[in-house]
Amino acid sequence: MNENSKVRSTGGWVLFVIPMLFGLYFFLLSTDSVEKDETAPTKLIAGAFAAPGTPWDADWQIFNKNLMAANDKGGNFDVKLLIRGEVGGEPISMTNVRHNRLQFGGFTIGGSSAVIPEMSVLLSPYVFDSFEEVDYVMDNYMLDVFQPLFAEKGLVLIRWVEVGWAHMYGKDPFILPSDADGYRLRTQASEAAQVMMQSLGGDIHQMEVADVIPSLQTGLIQGGETNVVIYSFTGLATEAEHLVLTQHSYDSGVLVANKEWFDGLTAIEQEQVRNAFPASMDSRNSVRNMSEGLLANLRKNEAVTVYDLDEEQKNAWKEATKDNHKQIISDIGGQSQAIYDAMIKGRDEYRRFLANGGSD
Repeated sequence: MNENSKVRSTGGWVLFVIPMLFGLYFFLLSTDSVEKDETAPTKLIAGAFAAPGTPWDADWQIFNKNLMAANDKGGNFDVKLLIRGEVGGEPISMTNVRHNRLQFGGFTIGGSSAVIPEMSVLLSPYVFDSFEEVDYVMDNYMLDVFQPLFAEKGLVLIRWVEVGWAHMYGKDPFILPSDADGYRLRTQASEAAQVMMQSLGGDIHQMEVADVIPSLQTGLIQGGETNVVIYSFTGLATEAEHLVLTQHSYDSGVLVANKEWFDGLTAIEQEQVRNAFPASMDSRNSVRNMSEGLLANLRKNEAVTVYDLDEEQKNAWKEATKDNHKQIISDIGGQSQAIYDAMIKGRDEYRRFLANGGSD
């Protein structure tokens, strides 16, 4: 990598770090009290990690716009968006929502598993083959399963949001699982991510998103897993130029609210908060369309190599990770087995639906 590339990559992260520090300062100043009287506006501080220009950033701006418009329709919101990771990584932000220092947040499945460990079960590799399977299972099976688990932690699971298929990236290509043996691989805090890298024989380094680029630059890590949007927007494509389309799991992400805060809203305010984000399919389509466009651009980028796996190679990945779900369930316990069973039941129900010509 040349010096100009290094400067571009480092500069991109400086743009995140500077607003993060200012945002953290104002966040700490604003968390003395989140209580309100009858006339004071309802304080809503939202935390997330949404890179500028991504669909998630656009969705948060729509969220803010809709709540501001709601103030003319019975609402009374004072919204502050800390969506550049200003208050720390996802586990920290989730904890802040639980303790009402943040009232709202958007998180990946991997990030939210720090508070709801069973979320990791959803990242078991090679459960889903298509968007349609994911959508059917998440909408018809998983929401009812997880809402009580979130409630036990003082959270309201508002709905699923879109993140995307997980793929492998690296300074060298991981065409087969054996290619990753001994490599220094970044992993999230989730059980599924750690089991995934262990099943590949990787040397695991757990870290937050903000630490990935510096770690690639220094050689602390050599690769990991991510989705196409994050790979394209955060400098990963510059530092780890090999992207292998393993499509091994699907991260749907969550929108959550502090339960005590949400329960204290009026019925009208609750509906306004629930409906402030774009509709589920609109949100899903925006992420999927952008992912498709970004992947096409990556294929044209001479500095990046994108690898499509053939059937034999894909089967090798499935074989290497076939028992991951058993390890995930064993390590997490709780409701993990029931969640996995429900996930498989929903997936198989959808596959039978298709096999019958798309009719009941």
